[in-house]
Amino acid sequence: MWVKTILLGGGLFFSTFAMAQSPVKGKIEMKTLTNDANHAWFYAGINKYQPNDKAVDYLKSNNTKYKIVAITGTTDDNSKKLLPAFYKTMILSSWPDDNIELYAADDKLQTGDNKGQSFKAKKLPTFVVLKEGKEVGRVAGDINESIEKDLAVIIFNSNKKSEEK
Repeated sequence: MWVKTILLGGGLFFSTFAMAQSPVKGKIEMKTLTNDANHAWFYAGINKYQPNDKAVDYLKSNNTKYKIVAITGTTDDNSKKLLPAFYKTMILSSWPDDNIELYAADDKLQTGDNKGQSFKAKKLPTFVVLKEGKEVGRVAGDINESIEKDLAVIIFNSNKKSEEK
């Protein structure tokens, strides 16, 4: 009986390590996160988050002019909070899938992908806003108000600069 208990306990102990979530790296799609049981936090976060309607409306009115690149982790707490909020915002603002790129990075900020690395993220998550292929702003790590408001401010300021030219 004692040997069976040790074997059962040891089996449970080692299976915990085998099932531990390892970080995803490289370019990924939202469906990768929503369909994987290891990323249940993503689906739950999307359903729970309630973005600011005014910011979403502003983003919606600019959703074809800008591209957003997200460099995120799949194991750090800040990414687990902000990535679902970001995607809920993108869904509600009808942001075209072609205008969103998502790269997963490990805790050393390595994406394993040259394009993902080219954005030189220093914190996770980082959301880079591009207009005509050029960076106009980014949200890195912590947010000021909310992900949708911070992105709307970047786009508003970019539009304002364009009007002044």
